[in-house]
Amino acid sequence: MIKVKKIQLLLTIFVSAFLIVTILGIKNTFAALKMETATVKNTFTPMESSIPTINENVTPNPNNNNYIIEKNDVTVTNTNDFDVYVRAMVIASWQDADGNVLAVTPVEGSDYSISYSTDWNKRDDGFYYYKSFLRKGENTSPLLTACIPLKNAPVNGYTLSINIISQTVQSAIDNGELPFSNS
Repeated sequence: MIKVKKIQLLLTIFVSAFLIVTILGIKNTFAALKMETATVKNTFTPMESSIPTINENVTPNPNNNNYIIEKNDVTVTNTNDFDVYVRAMVIASWQDADGNVLAVTPVEGSDYSISYSTDWNKRDDGFYYYKSFLRKGENTSPLLTACIPLKNAPVNGYTLSINIISQTVQSAIDNGELPFSNS
């Protein structure tokens, strides 16, 4: 009989301990699920980025206003309020007076002559990267120092068109890190 009372006492202690642990666990879980915190609003305001300005000197043909005899001193101006790195792409095409593009692409060295500045590096992606960053309002050194058509277009009414597109990226992130390597 003493053995049965011992077993009943141990069983009662075990069941009581199990119930206490279960009740405390449920209470803490419910408290964690019910917990509320104050709403935090994102106050990040991104900088407005503006399109860089392309500056170029052109010499039009006096007999044909749509035809450019020479293009030179093509630079890019930083129009943002922060320092930027600059990249640009040179796109050659034959265009008519309405801006229609001929399917035949002009060939550098054969259809036109072009000279580039040493302050720009051409990379495998086809872009020319300016070697240093630009401060607000500064100009790059010329990307193109000279561009002259050597031949007429293969179709009458079309002329050589050299277009420059440019992009900028902020030169340093707030923590001072560079967004990409400019080498």
